[in-house]
Amino acid sequence: MKKLSVVVGVILLLAILANLHTIIASAKWYSFEQSKIVTTETKIITYDDILERLYHQRKFASELEDTIVYSRIGDEVRKGADDASDYEIVLSHNDHLASLKVKLPITKYKDDDKTIEFISGKGEVLEILEDGQWKDFNGEWVDLLTK
Repeated sequence: MKKLSVVVGVILLLAILANLHTIIASAKWYSFEQSKIVTTETKIITYDDILERLYHQRKFASELEDTIVYSRIGDEVRKGADDASDYEIVLSHNDHLASLKVKLPITKYKDDDKTIEFISGKGEVLEILEDGQWKDFNGEWVDLLTK
């Protein structure tokens, strides 16, 4: 009976050690989900602004994904950058659009080791600066992509 207990104990220990990175990442993810603060910020963005911001966000996501503790949070940071890349695409394909006024969801999280802040979704376009005039956005992305 003692041998069986030792064998089961060793198997459990090996299973825990084999999944330690998943356990640690899941614990940090739980903390992130419980402690994050999501706000909405209205910003005027240009192509250069959004290009630079998303570049830095993707770089930060890559750094987080390469760690054991923050890997799942890094996935979320990358997803937010991918969602917000619509603005980058629209501004790069429209010479007559100078800026967009958008409401962006911004997620902030702070723990003992890191402070994380990132665009966490698509948000909403409020107005477009087209040919020097601010105009209300009618909600049609197709219109912006085909002009």
